[in-house]
Amino acid sequence: MGTQIRISREDGSLPCEVCGFRTMHVAQVVADDGTVLGRTLICTTCQRSRHRPESAAGTEAPPDEVPAG
Repeated sequence: MGTQIRISREDGSLPCEVCGFRTMHVAQVVADDGTVLGRTLICTTCQRSRHRPESAAGTEAPPDEVPAG
């Protein structure tokens, strides 16, 4: 399955330094066997805006340039 990030719904949230929304959470990094490997900060707003569908992963959009000619 792989390593998971778990965000607790009971814990509060903090303002994000990037987007400014109160959507920064302390999350647990959890191994396959349930062992907590550590903690990290996750902004659910910023992560949502960076999300790419798996079908588009690895493909980049062409640059927005018009060829000189």
